[in-house]
Amino acid sequence: APFGALAMAVSTSDAGQPPAYGGGPGYWDARYAADAQPFEWLESYRDLRGFIEEAACNNHGARFLHTGCGNSLLPEEMYDEGYRQIVNIDTSSIVVEQMASRNAGRPEMTWQVMDATAMSFRDGEFDAVIDKSVLDTFACMSGAARVVSSYLQEVARVLKPGGIFLCVSYGAPETRRSYFEAAGVDFELREERLDPKIKGASPHFVYIARTP
Repeated sequence: APFGALAMAVSTSDAGQPPAYGGGPGYWDARYAADAQPFEWLESYRDLRGFIEEAACNNHGARFLHTGCGNSLLPEEMYDEGYRQIVNIDTSSIVVEQMASRNAGRPEMTWQVMDATAMSFRDGEFDAVIDKSVLDTFACMSGAARVVSSYLQEVARVLKPGGIFLCVSYGAPETRRSYFEAAGVDFELREERLDPKIKGASPHFVYIARTP
């Protein structure tokens, strides 16, 4: 569950320790308990609509998995535009409870506490997986290469053949491509750059990875 600009840093702290936001659900439980206000990371639904339509093959009945959902408004906005089959997961039980309550009026969308590196879903259960800075957060953790590989292997497992992993990231291709290569997953990978909306800000990147 990445938290806005915090996920921009992928290096260790001055003390040589991984940043706190790579430290697991305890960190995120405390953040969300202190501030339940929805916060949008990286890009909004409006910014990503074209990519989401591509991932769904323009089918509102497509089944989506949203990993590290946090309190993003993305799934609400998708739901209200007709994408009803959305499963949201996060390791923070606090934010899952908050968002399930907030979206009680959107009954076809579900919220579950789950580790994205060890998911309980069946093989091939989803048409598309959406990640907004989850890979970035895993890249901040101790043992990042191993964690990210486990994550990408799980994403590939739960996707249907020809399914799409839509990964929105702060990380440029030269810092992210190696993760996809090392995971041993035969993704067909495309990379897109999203220019910053504010002068002087950093661009974001979208990785569109299709399973065989």
